[in-house]
Amino acid sequence: MSDASALIEKHKGRGVLVDTNLFVLLLVGEVNPARIVNFKRTQDFTVEDFRMLQSLVQWFGPPIFTTPHILSQVSDLTDLQGEERIAIRKLFKTAATERVAETYDAARDLVQHPLFVRFGLGDASVAAVCERKIVVLTADVQLQDALGSSGVDAINFNHVRMLGWQAQGSKKKRQ
Repeated sequence: MSDASALIEKHKGRGVLVDTNLFVLLLVGEVNPARIVNFKRTQDFTVEDFRMLQSLVQWFGPPIFTTPHILSQVSDLTDLQGEERIAIRKLFKTAATERVAETYDAARDLVQHPLFVRFGLGDASVAAVCERKIVVLTADVQLQDALGSSGVDAINFNHVRMLGWQAQGSKKKRQ
């Protein structure tokens, strides 16, 4: 977990690749923070987690790096209903056009990546981007371990949650 603190400091202001499930949390939380705890894709998180994630993404600074594969997954997984669906699609459009730096690697190349067989195309795209010295923020412990083992900087958001991280290094009270 101390590795998470060191990586957060190391990559301050350099941008971050936000993995799919955390990107979904960002969008759902921006549309309606109260929805986080009862939406199937974000129910493992809290409103406090969303606020921490927002702060952490700001700490890393622009851009939010992403891939077409992540964006496709996020679009599919933000299947809210009614007015929230309209709001999240507008927010997704803004994110895709103004807030992210999309990095493309062809699927024909990604399927050759060593992590493809174990994790699939989306996570292989994450690994390919992170091999360019971009830190990834994920809640997937297996992906974080695999990336870390291959020398790539990867931060597990669950470790950040346990640290009670806040910007400027202040600590939240642990409950």
